[in-house]
Amino acid sequence: MKKVYFIIFSIVSFLCYCQSYSSLLKNADWTIMKIQNNGIEYLPPFPFVQSGKADFKYDNTNGFKSSFYNSAVGTVDFAPNNGTYFNSQIAGITLAEYGGENSQQVNQFDLMTTSFYSGFNPTDQFIFEYEEIFSAKNLTVTNPLGNKIFYSNLILESIEVSLNKEIFLYPNPAKNEFFLKSSNKDLGKVSVEIYDQSGKLVSRQKRSFKNPVRIGSLPSGVYFVKISGSDFNYSSQLIVTK
Repeated sequence: MKKVYFIIFSIVSFLCYCQSYSSLLKNADWTIMKIQNNGIEYLPPFPFVQSGKADFKYDNTNGFKSSFYNSAVGTVDFAPNNGTYFNSQIAGITLAEYGGENSQQVNQFDLMTTSFYSGFNPTDQFIFEYEEIFSAKNLTVTNPLGNKIFYSNLILESIEVSLNKEIFLYPNPAKNEFFLKSSNKDLGKVSVEIYDQSGKLVSRQKRSFKNPVRIGSLPSGVYFVKISGSDFNYSSQLIVTK
């Protein structure tokens, strides 16, 4: 059975990476999951948890836009031979200041977002790592200073993450546990697998659908949750904060 899974995974990976990286990056809706700046990790602050974006086909050309509260707009040129880097030149940055709720954290995160791609030479390389885990596409970009932005194509809600029309995971972000709920029925016994961003399985639990999923041993970060039952398989993303 393991050999069969490995073959299937290899075929899926092959089909995925037959596409150029420029196509893969341009055809995904990238949302910022966290920023690592000078070795410190920052999560998008409330009330703009879902606002951080990167658009690699801005204006349907080689335009590029990095945005949070403000936006940095420029161009992006992908490496030849499907290399894992690109060059970026920022032409302009909006300079509005947010004065609402949680303003200090929002403005700090906004500055890290808009300045991440600016102030570099045209030949400076932004190294990236692209991966797919279940339904999630993940992108990590490292700028010439060594700072990183982590993106995903999955959208998180501040309280609940919809796994589909019937199943929900909450709360999200979570600290020590999270719950599953269904809008119309009890789904009985389920298997819950949690993977870190590298794809490593860090937790596997079997439990009643109504019981909490314990995550107290997991450090802060972004994880992928796969939930399996007798007649369903769903996956979503989870932020753990301590």
